[in-house]
Amino acid sequence: MYQQYELLKHPCYNNCSHAKYSRIHLPVAKRCNIQCNYCSRKFSKKGNVPGTCERIISPREVESYLERIIEKIPEETTTLGISGPGEPLFNKETFETLKIVREKYPNLYRCVATNGLLLEDVIDKLLECDVTHVTVTLNTIYPKTASKIYSWVNYGKIYYGLEAGEVIVEKQINGIIEASKAGLLIKINTVYIPGINDREVVDVAKVVSNYAYIMNIMPLIPNGKFSNLRMPTVEEIENARNAASRYIRQFYHCKLCRADAYGVPGKLF
Repeated sequence: MYQQYELLKHPCYNNCSHAKYSRIHLPVAKRCNIQCNYCSRKFSKKGNVPGTCERIISPREVESYLERIIEKIPEETTTLGISGPGEPLFNKETFETLKIVREKYPNLYRCVATNGLLLEDVIDKLLECDVTHVTVTLNTIYPKTASKIYSWVNYGKIYYGLEAGEVIVEKQINGIIEASKAGLLIKINTVYIPGINDREVVDVAKVVSNYAYIMNIMPLIPNGKFSNLRMPTVEEIENARNAASRYIRQFYHCKLCRADAYGVPGKLF
């Protein structure tokens, strides 16, 4: 189903490539269309917390920004990604940036991480930019649980509560299915949230197994409205991965990358 070259050198889709190849995340997406209860987008120079970055860069800066960073990386860079700090598909700067990197770095993978709300609506735009890999954060397939994870969802208008949960779950699943049909290589990120979705991770794995290539179960980092929740234990994450692996291959080496991460994952930058 997937061409071998698409898998061998992407450090977040291949466990064997994770410690060998470099990726660069471009922090161009400022705005977000949902509010996750574990997220508070911050500007910070330190700490591996998804969604954080030192600063937002504009598409005009991308070329010089990449030149400076690639000079610092001794390993082969294979992937250019956009993962935030907001929702990439909700920002026009994402598509402007993708067009720039398509022209300047045509041989590198173009990868986008998304909450999936707009995925179905912009698949054609992603294909026009030659995006090959899409990571979708899907934390639950149940609207009631989603209503506990997201404070609000902006899709044409602002939704709250169960209605928000219904909208985002439907759009996420439809987006994953349509993106798979379009030939995009999909990774699923699922944040394991004790007491919220911990009993539903395997259900997510079952639903996406026919559409996604790999799944990454990530531990909650208590933050935002979920600051009072605990992180899952290593054993809980391992058990969830083992159970989900019956349905879809698992990614085991995630370093919870920042929106401006670069270099080989796990190495200091």
